[in-house]
Amino acid sequence: MSAVPASPPLDVRNVLWLLAAMGFVVAPHVPRLPYWIAIFCAIVVAWRAWIAWAAWHFPSRLLMVALTIASSVGIWLTYRSLFGREAGVALLITMSALKLLEMRTQREVTHSIYLGFFLVLTSFLFSQSIPLGIYMLLCVWIYVATLVGFNRVGRSPTLSERLRPAAALLVQALPLMAAFFLLFPRVQGPLWALPRDTTAARTGLSDTMTPGGIANLIKSEEVAFRVQFESDMPGMGALYWRGPVLADFDGRSWRMQEPRNIIDPRYARQERPVRYAVTLEPHQKTWLFALDVPAERPPHTTLLYDLQLRNPVPVSQRMRYEMTSWLDYRYGERSLPQYLRQALKFDDEHNPRTVALAREWFAQSPNARAFITRTLQHFNREFTYTLEPPPLDQQNPYDDFLFGQKRGFCEHYAGTFTLMMRAAGIPARVVTGYQGGEVNPLNQELTVRQADAHAWSEVWLPNEGWVRIDPTAAVSPMRIEGGVNAALGPIGVMSSLIAADQLGLLAQVRFAWQMVNSQWTQWVIGYNVDRQRQFFMNLGLPTVDWGTLAFWLVIATFTVGAAVSIGLLVRDRPRRREAAVIAWQRYCAKLAAAGITRAPHEGPLDFLARVRSMKPQLAAQAEDITRRYVDARYGEGASKADLKELLRRVRELRPA
Repeated sequence: MSAVPASPPLDVRNVLWLLAAMGFVVAPHVPRLPYWIAIFCAIVVAWRAWIAWAAWHFPSRLLMVALTIASSVGIWLTYRSLFGREAGVALLITMSALKLLEMRTQREVTHSIYLGFFLVLTSFLFSQSIPLGIYMLLCVWIYVATLVGFNRVGRSPTLSERLRPAAALLVQALPLMAAFFLLFPRVQGPLWALPRDTTAARTGLSDTMTPGGIANLIKSEEVAFRVQFESDMPGMGALYWRGPVLADFDGRSWRMQEPRNIIDPRYARQERPVRYAVTLEPHQKTWLFALDVPAERPPHTTLLYDLQLRNPVPVSQRMRYEMTSWLDYRYGERSLPQYLRQALKFDDEHNPRTVALAREWFAQSPNARAFITRTLQHFNREFTYTLEPPPLDQQNPYDDFLFGQKRGFCEHYAGTFTLMMRAAGIPARVVTGYQGGEVNPLNQELTVRQADAHAWSEVWLPNEGWVRIDPTAAVSPMRIEGGVNAALGPIGVMSSLIAADQLGLLAQVRFAWQMVNSQWTQWVIGYNVDRQRQFFMNLGLPTVDWGTLAFWLVIATFTVGAAVSIGLLVRDRPRRREAAVIAWQRYCAKLAAAGITRAPHEGPLDFLARVRSMKPQLAAQAEDITRRYVDARYGEGASKADLKELLRRVRELRPA
């Protein structure tokens, strides 16, 4: 039995290339990883680089087993699991680093590179942005270049010899990638649908509201959702995007109450319909956002009695849904008594001065509308709208705000106003969500950010039903019509830079980027079943099933494969023979027909000598043709006229 030949030692430069590729692909994960995992991987990679550079011995198998067990236990203690998105990716990164540490043969190199390709995919579990996509494409390029380098056995290729073939391979793969992306059968749900860990859930609005909570959210420039209107967009004052409705109150915080029975509301008036599509960012909650009041809800969603729009599962991935809303409406005139009683509850032991003032003003008012007007006028005269209100008394926060500080944000005004309504015997509740947004003039898309978070009140009046009252509008009307930046000045780094740019170039760049990012979100990240069906409808195929998709996918695969193969054959075909070689071969063929066959090893001058001895009458012609061929082939070259003359002399040769 013959022994298997040992694998040649790995080239140091190729190993360093692979370690660099590993560093590039892990870099986006570093901010999300626990610090000990990042340090551990850095030490392992540096250790492997030293082994390659100094020809140091590899760690023993026992040490590798100990490191593997220790790192696995550490990940378990950190995440309390070895599965899920965060824990699974951390485990994969750690094991990939340890694989580099024991890499000795070409086969193990291939395994490490394949693990690197898989690590590229894990980055898209956290983000699918355009910059990350470009960066990951560069990482794939580096990995392919590394694979090219390891397959150049016997020498270390140059930078160009690594990158150029790798780029050619990626370019050849792009058509097939596009075919699979467009034609591969889609399933319901997003492509990157790995559940998020509960410890890593991130949300904007909450199901509770305490003075100061929304003000902290205002400081974030993250996108909450994007909206595209089918026709003209309503005015900013009508853009109230309803989210959680808070009806329970404990004297300080407002909380959302989950209804036991779901009752679709009845509208007494429904006018001014508006149609739009919402692209919602993941927020780990079940509520969706829509303008007041929803007329048609998306499939599989629920509209509660208080107009909350709910999804059956938490929104853990980007979601797109279409909506229709009535901007001029009336609803809730016949609300159930238990809901009205719930909207009157408050704790008498907290905020007694606010309760007493509300009851006094209500007794002095001829009706509920007059009482509401007096309360709003009081806010308008004596209060200030600010993003950084002073801290309030923990026991009686609304007393402190109403009679002491008089400086607050939207949740201060909505909470205080709602409490005063309840104290006066008017059913009221707090509604949280978003108000307004930023319009992109390039594509007329509305971007609603966390900075647009807002809170307002709803009161129940006889013969009117539930009516929206926004006390913030009485204090700062500019907040409703122009947004929080217009009311308080630029918030955040980007807003400050845009405000300081007198030429408006930064704003145009931002709008252009938002437009590109929106198209990326809709047609790449959001390419789902509906988008795929729309794509085929545009091609004239109204009905598409899995069989049709499979058929076209096979056709596209064979077409792209054939095109790439033909291109490679054309590229790699033998070069066109020079005119001198063609002329010489014709000359040799004519002599072979006359009985003088040139041997494969016979050079032009040796063949000339043999022609002279066998056919003296051809000596002059043979010498002229041979001289011209040698000059053209082995000398300084020949001009186009010289080559034509050589071909003419061969054509005129008659050896028979």
